[in-house]
Amino acid sequence: MPIMSAITRRHLLVASALGLPLATALPTRAGSADRRPDAAATVDPSSIGFLPDRLAVADALVADAVATGGVPGAVLLVGRRGAIAIHKAYGNAALRPGPVPITTGTIFDLASLTKPVATATAIMRLVEQNRVALESPVADYLPPFAKAGGDRARITVRHLLTHAAGFPAGGAYSGKVRTLPQIIDEIAQSRQLFPPGERFLYSDFGFIALGAVVEAASGEPLDSYAKRHLFAPLGMESSGYRPGPGLADRFAATTSGEAFLNIAGHVHDPTAQALGGVAGHAGLFSTGGDLARFCQMLLNGGELDGTRVLKPETVAQMTAKQSPFIGEARSCGWDLDSAYNIRGALPPGSFGHTGFTGTSLWIDPLSETFVVLLTNAVHARPSASPVVIPLRRQVSTVVAAAIADLPPGPGRIPANLPASLDDQVIVQTGLDVLRAENFARLRGRRVGVVCNHTAVEREGNHLADLITGTGEINLVAFFAPEHGIRGEVDASVGDGIDKKTGRKVYSLYNLKLPRAQRYRPTTAQFAGIDTLVFDIQDIGTRYYTYIATLGYCMERAAKLGIKVIVLDRPNPLGGLLVEGPILAPELSGQFTAYHAIPITHGLTVGELAMVYNTERKIGANLEVIKMPNWNRRLLWDQTGLPWVNPSPNIRNVREAALYPGVGFLEGLPLSVGRGTDMPFEILGAPWVDGSALADRMNKRRLPGVSFVPARFTPTSSKYKGVRCGGVQINLWDRRICRPSELGIYLIDALVRLYPEKLPATTLHDMRSMVGNKAIPAAVARGESPEKIIASWSADVEAWRKRRAPFLLY
Repeated sequence: MPIMSAITRRHLLVASALGLPLATALPTRAGSADRRPDAAATVDPSSIGFLPDRLAVADALVADAVATGGVPGAVLLVGRRGAIAIHKAYGNAALRPGPVPITTGTIFDLASLTKPVATATAIMRLVEQNRVALESPVADYLPPFAKAGGDRARITVRHLLTHAAGFPAGGAYSGKVRTLPQIIDEIAQSRQLFPPGERFLYSDFGFIALGAVVEAASGEPLDSYAKRHLFAPLGMESSGYRPGPGLADRFAATTSGEAFLNIAGHVHDPTAQALGGVAGHAGLFSTGGDLARFCQMLLNGGELDGTRVLKPETVAQMTAKQSPFIGEARSCGWDLDSAYNIRGALPPGSFGHTGFTGTSLWIDPLSETFVVLLTNAVHARPSASPVVIPLRRQVSTVVAAAIADLPPGPGRIPANLPASLDDQVIVQTGLDVLRAENFARLRGRRVGVVCNHTAVEREGNHLADLITGTGEINLVAFFAPEHGIRGEVDASVGDGIDKKTGRKVYSLYNLKLPRAQRYRPTTAQFAGIDTLVFDIQDIGTRYYTYIATLGYCMERAAKLGIKVIVLDRPNPLGGLLVEGPILAPELSGQFTAYHAIPITHGLTVGELAMVYNTERKIGANLEVIKMPNWNRRLLWDQTGLPWVNPSPNIRNVREAALYPGVGFLEGLPLSVGRGTDMPFEILGAPWVDGSALADRMNKRRLPGVSFVPARFTPTSSKYKGVRCGGVQINLWDRRICRPSELGIYLIDALVRLYPEKLPATTLHDMRSMVGNKAIPAAVARGESPEKIIASWSADVEAWRKRRAPFLLY
């Protein structure tokens, strides 16, 4: 809906006239999280990257919701880069028996915000201390689950955190009294709606059980554990379960009855009431200021004011996608992109949660921004206010639009702030641009085209058909890498004719020729051409051979004075991920090792062409047709473009993301899943014990991935027809996975488990793929993965500086 339909012009004028209060530095631990810092600690909102006029719209949205009776009262807090830009109170904490004005220090019943803030955070702290394991059965901690047997005995801690245990949403506990052991018995015996891990179903039962796991693993009740290990160290002085009666005048009402003050500080949720006010799913009370401290702790990687409550890698794991469900992305306690999400136009990768009483928070690590919106919506009516859900999303969208230094992306309001909140950014490839111009750049030219089956525009039409279909372009010949220009023929057999267009196709993967000649175009093949168009999808990995084909074609074109036009396409890994060893210069120029760049280079194919042209001193007449609307944050599935398998064994975005780490192990006596349904998602050999390898890898707690034992029989390639043991790599979050590091940890584990199968002489065979001789030698010497990974960090930073002049986006 348009923003202007949700707020009145009067409120916008008022917000503009008032300007907004000066941004307030996050409260320090020296004072209460709910007392305003003195004026000396304030900064202007624009100094932390907000556009004040746009941010004023968020203020006005909440003011309008209160003024029109949508919610009785609210506190809005918007923070960024360690400071608070808005911290305002609106309306009343209670309406009956008489109005009680709300303040920025009002204490709210957080309802289901309890799940991530208290319970999931406590679980993850215990995980990093090795007192809880995500893959462990809940039955290891709660005996009633073991006693129940069946699927209940297979439920893991991860299943509970991601709402994948198969439990119903909750039970009928209003007016009842239960101890924690009693309700755990009842949950363990409750009807499961589906087997664990099969699908997502939001459930309070799962988090009640997690609260019990905290108690079993730590030896402390959940409320005291959270207070002692989380809230007190973070200076969250007004946060906790069962707040004392001395705070009665600070509570927001959570009942539609008359005398709210008689039950102030009593939890609204009936199941939490039955448990005496302490539960893993609900029961926590807090303020906007306290939650700001919690949000900033997560943005800081688990630390605030010098006090660390979580390790950075724990925060990364906690906030990464942990559920395999399409359309219902959940992390460890947090919502990422499920039907419940309220991120609005904040980017993918942000996370948050909501509470039934009208509370919510959302955090965006990319822009270092968080939004806390606390309302007492249930005081206005017995059920949640219909105003709250759209209000949350509208506020998130407006805050996203107010971030001055973050580029637009899918779902975000672009820089010109259009009226509709539904506007989407659509990425166009270089081919889309060329077609929109009706191929004007090629008219009057003698054209050669290097392409394969990925050279399609948004509607799925192939470049070969589009360019010949005009009848006005002088197309001399096509040039095909492996698999031909349409992915339907074997280019290794030599040159041929494209049946659909009747044009000549020269092979750039002719295995009949000597190795030095089989991948490079010849002067004779380029005869009669003055313009060479290149359109092949890359996958962001140094040893993906199509980018060597690009380099070889540029070299020949430069020698013959032929112009090169590269139709740019997105890097499926995005443009931010840069990691892995740099190729040693003495190995460069090879088909799988063309130029001295990291394994994951973070460039588009057009940007790579510019790097080659300059750094390899090719000197081609190069033009790159850029992609409108693409930016470096975007992974493939955020572009709106159709996925076409770039090669037969890269069949989805997961395999593209894992290929940089698993691919460099191909030179070893290992199957990387070729000849199975899961290439590069599965790894092993006949001599590998999958359980031992999975256990060793899961103990590493690598970001974005987990491992399960697997047995598989390849139907082709290495170990064809032979039963293999190994692991399946579950890629939970591509945003934080470090594929080259993953590969190093895999080979380290395999060498330590099977040194006789992977001696130094064998490890030497991966040098051209990994990029140098030093890393195989270090693995053979038994150096730690951490030391090996650290060995390339300086080179990667140097690469970031090298590539900077060539970035088009």
